[in-house]
Amino acid sequence: MPGITVADQILTGVVACWHAKQLGGAAAKIGDLRRKHEIAPPRTDGPDEFIRALRAQQNCLEFGVTFEIVLWLAGIFGHQVPAAVLGAIFVYSREQYFNGYIQDAEKRIKPFWMGIRALKGLFAVAILGLVNTALVHYAGINVPNMIKDKLF
Repeated sequence: MPGITVADQILTGVVACWHAKQLGGAAAKIGDLRRKHEIAPPRTDGPDEFIRALRAQQNCLEFGVTFEIVLWLAGIFGHQVPAAVLGAIFVYSREQYFNGYIQDAEKRIKPFWMGIRALKGLFAVAILGLVNTALVHYAGINVPNMIKDKLF
């Protein structure tokens, strides 16, 4: 089995950088709202706009670790293209979630579920890639090649 090259993960890396920028932007927005509403840390109470933004940022952080893990597992063991596409959908949905939540709590729901579906897709790509890699490595069975041989 050939090794993974840097070029095999360019798209995955671009999505990971976009995600890091997004998390930094959310933190900056919280800082802006703290100054706007004169809310000194460690306080977490204040106007609804601030509380919704803080909750949205925390939710993005909570999902961030899971996202990064399955993004990279999907890219490495699956393939960078589906990993990057699903990752981009997730990051886009988180942007919509964050901005929508600040405006009105109800506006977070649709993008939240879009992100969950993308995360489930990443998880599926990661698991299928891990299973195939294990089968190739330990049993000499390559399921995608078997399917391709049957179809063509």
